[in-house]
This record gives sequence, C-alpha cells and structure tokens, in this order.
Amino acid sequence: MRRWWQRRSLRLRLTVWYAATSTVILLALGGMVFFVVNRRLVAQLDGQLRGDFELVESRVIRDPAGQLHWQGYGEDPDESEVEQQIDPWIEILSPSGSKLLHEGPSSDWKILSPNTRLDDGFTAFSAETERHLHVRVLEKKTWFAGDLFTLRVFRSEAELRQALAELGTVLAFGLPTAVLLSAAGGFLLAQRSLSPVGEMAARARQITADSLGGRLPVANPYDELGRLAAVFNATLTRLENSFSELRRFTADASHELRTPLTALRAVGEAALRLDGEDPKSLREALASMLEETRRLTDLVDALLLLARADTDELSSSHPQSIDVVNLVSEVRDTLLILAEEKNQRIDITAEQLVIRTDRELLRLALLNLVQNAIRYSEAGTAIRLRIKSQDKMGLIEVMDEGPGIALEHQEKIFERFYRVDKARSRDSGGAGLGLSIARWAIELQGGHIELESEPGDGSLFRIVMPK
Repeated sequence: MRRWWQRRSLRLRLTVWYAATSTVILLALGGMVFFVVNRRLVAQLDGQLRGDFELVESRVIRDPAGQLHWQGYGEDPDESEVEQQIDPWIEILSPSGSKLLHEGPSSDWKILSPNTRLDDGFTAFSAETERHLHVRVLEKKTWFAGDLFTLRVFRSEAELRQALAELGTVLAFGLPTAVLLSAAGGFLLAQRSLSPVGEMAARARQITADSLGGRLPVANPYDELGRLAAVFNATLTRLENSFSELRRFTADASHELRTPLTALRAVGEAALRLDGEDPKSLREALASMLEETRRLTDLVDALLLLARADTDELSSSHPQSIDVVNLVSEVRDTLLILAEEKNQRIDITAEQLVIRTDRELLRLALLNLVQNAIRYSEAGTAIRLRIKSQDKMGLIEVMDEGPGIALEHQEKIFERFYRVDKARSRDSGGAGLGLSIARWAIELQGGHIELESEPGDGSLFRIVMPK
C-alpha cells in the first residue's frame, strides 16, 4: 500500500491529504457545534422545567384526609396570559416511591439518559413514554404540609429533537459538500502551485552535456520553488564552467604533451638518417631528446600533482615550525644556476620570521614563483625576495623586473595552461601550470597569494601566511 501511494503524483497526494485534513477538521467542528447546541437547548428546557417546578410547588395542597391535589391556575387576574396557558405535566411520589398525584401523559417511561445533578438539589434526565413520547424530567424532594415528597415536572422534547434533527441534516449534507469543495480547491491550488515544477522538469530534460547553457525558468524568485530553480541554475552555471575548463584543460594538456613528443620523434628520425656517420650529431640529438624528455617528465609530474589535488589525495598538510629565511635561501641556491644563465641575480631582504606551516608545500610554491620570475624577466635584471612580518601574518614577496601583467589577466594567470602571450614559446613561456600549483599549495595551508603588477613595471607576488 505504501509503495502504491508513493507511485502516485504529488498533486494527487497533496489533494488527498488536503481533503482528509479538511474532513477531520470539519467533522470535529460539526461535532462541537452539535454538542454545544444540544447542551444549550437542554439547558433552556431545564430552565423552563424549573419555572414549572416552582409554579407547581406553590399550587399543590393537601386536604384533611392527607390527599394531594393540584389546584391548576384558576382565574387569578394577577397572572399573565402566558402563565394561564401553561399546563405542566407533574408527578408526586411518596417517600416509599408510590405515586400520589399525576397530571399529564403516562409516566411509565423508559429512562434514556443517566441522572444529571443540577444546582439546588435538582435532578434531571430524559425518558421515553410507552407511546414513544420523549420527555425531559426534572425532580426534587420538597415539603408539603410538613411531609417530604418527591416532585417531578416534565415536558416534551419534541421541539428539542426536531431542532437537533434539522441541525444534523444540515451537517450531514453540508460537511460532504464542504469536503468536496475543499478537495476541488486543494486540487486546483496544488495544480497551480506545482505547474512550475512541470515546466522546470521539461526544461531540465532538454539540458545535456552539449547544451549546459540552458537554465530553468524562475517564475517567482521569492518562493521555495523559485529559490530551488535559482540554486539549480547556479549549479548548472558551475557545471558549465567546469566542463568548459575541462575541455580547455584537455585541449591544452594534449597540446603541451604533443609538442615534446613531436620534438622527440623529429629528433629521433633525424638521428636515424645519420646512420652513425656523425657521432657528434648523434650526441647532440640524444641530448636534445633528453631535454625534451625532461620537459615532458616535468609536465606530467605537474599534471599528476594537480590531478591528485583535485581528487583530494593531497587535501591535508603537515605543519611544523620553520625558519622562513633559511627556506628562502635554500630556494635561492636551488635556482641560482637558472638565474646565472640569464645573467640575473637573486637578492634577499629578510626579517627574522618563524611560521608554522608545511615546509614542502611552501617550498614548492616558492620554487614556482621564483622560477616564473626568472623565466619572464629580461637578462641582466634582478629578482628580489623580501621577508617581513605584518600583524599576525607572515609575508614573502617575490619581485621581478619583467614586462608586467595587465589588470584583465591578473586573475586568469592562476588558471591552468593560461598564458598572457599565446604566441610565447615553450622555452620562454613554460606550460602555464606553475602559478596554479603555487596557489593550490598556499591555499591548502590557509594562506593566499596577492599580485601587484603594472604593464612595463614588473610584478610582485606576495605570499600571505598566518603565523
């Protein structure tokens, strides 16, 4: 049953739940109304019986023989016309329970409800006579000529039952009608409220990997469905950007890998044509092939590192307290040979700084930044490394005298395979992965990289690390 219910449409389930809830509420409300009206009518009838009791009590006499007599109303001019028309039904019982006086229909009744105790010692109950006449009975012990008797007064419940029957008829026909109207209203409301879901589903079916530019319609951005569509559209935007980056990354990686492979093939074919005639040329060919192999290995290593970073295999660092000055000096010594090939120098200006971080990740970032500065700076220039402390942060700055970076490129240069100058050769331009690796290594440790650059005025890369 539960599985069948879950297969039904949301519109149908909402309608059924709405109709069921309305039914319960209307039944409870109808029952309360019926109960209150019944109590009200019974209380009104009991009030009339109290008036009858007081009237009868004042007009019952006892003769010298001890017999009780009901005087009736007579022709008392002081009584109102309404009082003279009242003809109460009465019954007087002796202390032993024998009937002493009776006025009205047969008192051989069948009690229908338990005795209800009222104020001032009155007791009331409903009963049915032998002729199926329903009456309301009110009794109380009272004194007549010094003796205690039980006086009962009773009236017909015909009007009360007729009023309750009419009310029950109204509720019997009105409640199902109200439930049907509620179900119809709930169905229309659910259909109107869920119509945007159908539109979003139809639009979502049209979105594929080749058409990620499509978006879901947002009928009302302020309600729940509108916010859901907005979140889904934002997800589609991120997916579109990811697919675009993946396609560009694949194309760039293929190009970068194809270039050294093509060079290896060309050098190998040229060496084969020499057929061992020129050992010097063969050695040069082998050296060229080894150089291309080194570049290919470096590129593959960088790609593997970024791939592992994307899959969270390198999502944790191993912090330790390190002397930043010693680490920067080590990076300088490592890359000094590259700088000397271009007649460049690397200067260090340092304040004593000790931070807690992952040494290898910070070294990786510095190697990429300094190597990037050496590659893009002209021969005979200086690369300046500066270490300083500011508030609770440690700063490591790498400054070069290169061509600078325009503002529109400053954020994009941290993307993989991005080059400001697309025509730059591999010898001078690299693969375009160093800055991506540097930013990933720093952000993994809670830091960030800032860039200050103007075209023609060099660049400053600043590593900001918490102490």
